[in-house]
Amino acid sequence: MKTQFLSALTISAALGLASVSTGALAAESDKLLGAVAPSAQADRTVSLTGGTSKVLVNWGETVNFLAANGQKFTVKFDGVRSAFNLQDLVPAAALNRPVDVYVRGGLSKLGA
Repeated sequence: MKTQFLSALTISAALGLASVSTGALAAESDKLLGAVAPSAQADRTVSLTGGTSKVLVNWGETVNFLAANGQKFTVKFDGVRSAFNLQDLVPAAALNRPVDVYVRGGLSKLGA
């Protein structure tokens, strides 16, 4: 009986830590890359055609993206990293291939 209780307690603790870790990773990702934002806040729209492999944006800019697969999503680029794969930030179904993002002006905007 004591062993079952300890096993249940260990599993509960592990699940609790896993959910905290997942939330922390999402928050850390927002700080590093930027964040998905409401489309009404967009400064411009970029169409991602089948041949689009990279996009250049400005730090602090909010961009509506129209993917070739018909998906739409909006990103505010206010993170620390100046280059990353857009797939690392957007929902899995939103983009079915890598698109490199290059963010201009990030370090100067952060005071570094």
